[in-house]
Amino acid sequence: MAPPAFEALYYADRLRVVNPAGDVGLITLWSPLRTVERKLDEISPELLDPARSRLAVVSNLYGDGMFAMFCNLLFNPQVRHLVAIGEDLGLPTADEIAAFIERGLEDAELLGTRLTRVVGTQRVFADVPGFDADALRRRLTFRAFGKLSRRELGGELTAYLAELPQADACEERIRVDIPDAVPAGYLPSAVTAHQVVRRGPLDCWEELVVRCVRFGHPVELANGPRVELLNAKVVITDPAEDPEPALARYGFRLEDFRAYARRILDPELPEGIAYTYGNRLRGYFGQGAAGTDTLATAIGALRADPESRHAYVSLWDTANDLPDLHGSTPCLTTLFFRRTDGRLSLSATYRAHNLLTAWLQNVYGLMAIQRHVADAVGLPVGPITVVSHSLGADPRSPRFALGRSIAEGWRRDDDVDRVTGKSSLREDPNGYFVVSVDGDRGVIVAEHRFGGVLVKRYEAARAVDVEVLAAADMAVSLVSHALWLGRELTIKEQQLRALRR
Repeated sequence: MAPPAFEALYYADRLRVVNPAGDVGLITLWSPLRTVERKLDEISPELLDPARSRLAVVSNLYGDGMFAMFCNLLFNPQVRHLVAIGEDLGLPTADEIAAFIERGLEDAELLGTRLTRVVGTQRVFADVPGFDADALRRRLTFRAFGKLSRRELGGELTAYLAELPQADACEERIRVDIPDAVPAGYLPSAVTAHQVVRRGPLDCWEELVVRCVRFGHPVELANGPRVELLNAKVVITDPAEDPEPALARYGFRLEDFRAYARRILDPELPEGIAYTYGNRLRGYFGQGAAGTDTLATAIGALRADPESRHAYVSLWDTANDLPDLHGSTPCLTTLFFRRTDGRLSLSATYRAHNLLTAWLQNVYGLMAIQRHVADAVGLPVGPITVVSHSLGADPRSPRFALGRSIAEGWRRDDDVDRVTGKSSLREDPNGYFVVSVDGDRGVIVAEHRFGGVLVKRYEAARAVDVEVLAAADMAVSLVSHALWLGRELTIKEQQLRALRR
């Protein structure tokens, strides 16, 4: 019986079908398809010839696409072999595929959400009925050949494909329906005006996840659904590494973040890659006679004038990126360094941001950039502000269930010590209030203070009059503080009335 023709259930528009009856799937990792196609044609035109090639399909494998890939393979049992070539950007994708085939899946739970995890890795999948991991593991082989620039790639790849065994029979198709997890609705808010101000990166990420899950608008992009906030602003007041156990609780590894932080300062551009942040920052834009290091130029500006507002770096090349000439454009678009209260602050903007998998890792990269510049100009690091023009979470991602668990379990506004677990009162950056009653004069007294210094005194016989004046002065910035102040003013008004009886 002839094998079935390859038919993708998911991401069909992002796959290059070569020979629909082929038995090999080629994964290009983070290398663009067009670059890989040129390389394959250079190695052997037969590789992309539908009449002669064993390749059924060629595709990238970004982000959370691995589960959809395996579902496609269950539906196309004629594909018996997987081969990976291209740039991995230091990510463990190839190792995770190999681990899946060798060791399989295990039950996993993150904050009460049932998932499955590739044994020995941090790769999680949705727990979907009908997904037959054992059928894939029995059938598939896998080998990764490394970067396109490897001199031995051509010979090794062609020899390997020629020696792969061919199956005598084909199994039945298995159809797995990945559930559509787009929420039915969202809570009312100004979707363009969400702001988070907290101490550390993980503190900020947690609240940002809660806000996106609760308030994000469902949108349909060319590559699938998202839950989106626009222009989400986060201020990390004391950027520093989070404790490793706290990160692991959410499936993150501190060493992965550290490795990413090291790479973001590397100016080298790997072959076949359209851009890296390190290259755009330090090896792409000419700086006159000063080379191509924009961070060095920013450092020079701040050394010459510590109050300079010229330390502004754009990673976006409008001539190339706006028309999308390379099929891949930077998400991080600008950096702005500014001395603030004796510390070096950093403001960064992202064109598009994957909240569940990329945001926190990106912040660790920003911390490395900030430290690099701060050390060079002799300043301690200050706050990091991150503006995400399009902040999205993919409801099809296994991590979206984790995001919902965080949102459903969010029951506090206090700051939490990541080491001791103790909660402490979250301080309003606009100051605090001391509220009392002056019975002799028959007024409520609300003193607005900051650092022990009196900013302004409000006096009135009614709580509502104090509330109106404080609101007009924008004296309160935290919702929790505003609720406390309203409650405290009401209590004092009741005490004042009792004194009048």
